[in-house]
Amino acid sequence: MSGTHLRLAMLLCLWASTGTAQTLSDAEQGLRIMANRQQGNCVTCHQVSVLRDAKGIDGAAGKQGDFGPSLDGVATRYNATQLRQWVMDARLLKPNTLMPPFGTLEGTTQANPARPMLTPEEIDKVTAALATLR
Repeated sequence: MSGTHLRLAMLLCLWASTGTAQTLSDAEQGLRIMANRQQGNCVTCHQVSVLRDAKGIDGAAGKQGDFGPSLDGVATRYNATQLRQWVMDARLLKPNTLMPPFGTLEGTTQANPARPMLTPEEIDKVTAALATLR
């Protein structure tokens, strides 16, 4: 595990034990969103080592999928703008993707509730987290 991943894992564990969200960076909050089954839920389809190793993070350990590609090293393959687009609406980068659009309802049907899955602020935090995965 790299130093950045170890630091993030330690801070996530600290947050889980204290419940003080004010001390978390955008990237750390983004990792929590990625593991949260009610928000990003990225780990249903993707492997994220830093989350797999984080103790006390709901949805992170032992429940990661392999349907989509591993997100480890994703920041070495894409810049921040591209990472944000993958989260917002991956169909614009890969038209036949099965990845749901997290930031738009355009081209979707029967969304319930009728709003994007993530807010622009949450997408910023997930993008910040993805940018740390080198």
